[in-house]
Amino acid sequence: DGEDDFVSFEQYVGRMKEWQDEIYFFAGPSEDEMEKSHFMDKFQEKDVEVLYFTDPIDEYMINSLRDFDGKKLVAITKEGIKFKDEDEDLVKRREKYYQKQFKPLTKWLNKIYGPDVMRVAISKRLGRAPAIVSSSEYGHSANMERIMRAQAFTHGSNDAMMRAMRIVEINPRHPFVHKLLDACPKEDDDVVTDDTKDAA
Repeated sequence: DGEDDFVSFEQYVGRMKEWQDEIYFFAGPSEDEMEKSHFMDKFQEKDVEVLYFTDPIDEYMINSLRDFDGKKLVAITKEGIKFKDEDEDLVKRREKYYQKQFKPLTKWLNKIYGPDVMRVAISKRLGRAPAIVSSSEYGHSANMERIMRAQAFTHGSNDAMMRAMRIVEINPRHPFVHKLLDACPKEDDDVVTDDTKDAA
């Protein structure tokens, strides 16, 4: 089969990586847009297959299906994506180090974004991009928000509630993020210059 052909869940499960126990999917407006998305960086690097869902009905279906053949269906635009081929102890130690190193920056960004996001977090999956905006595990994906707005299902306070379920993931290995860390106020200094705020 060509890599862009329609595939069944049975076919996907049959060619999953040995360490993989979840079915990864990405819902969006077009295959081309999803292929170029930074959400795909780690999956392309590891050669892990991702199912593309481009029909609006797909996400409604997935919300009801949840799993197939004992394998959980996981949206790659949600938080908490884990790759089980990695050394778990090393991942935890690295995460602890980055959380301590970037604590002033995440605290400061949380103040700037306020109620517009759930939180700012250290990303475990970003490669090329300095940051991405993901959804909380129980929130709507950006694509579902787009569909719901287009169909006028939500407005006003509900729209604000959806925005509040977003998570800003920053890449601790990206030079721009290191520049932001250098420029952000220290924990005992809340003064923020306009230039630094604009950069965020």
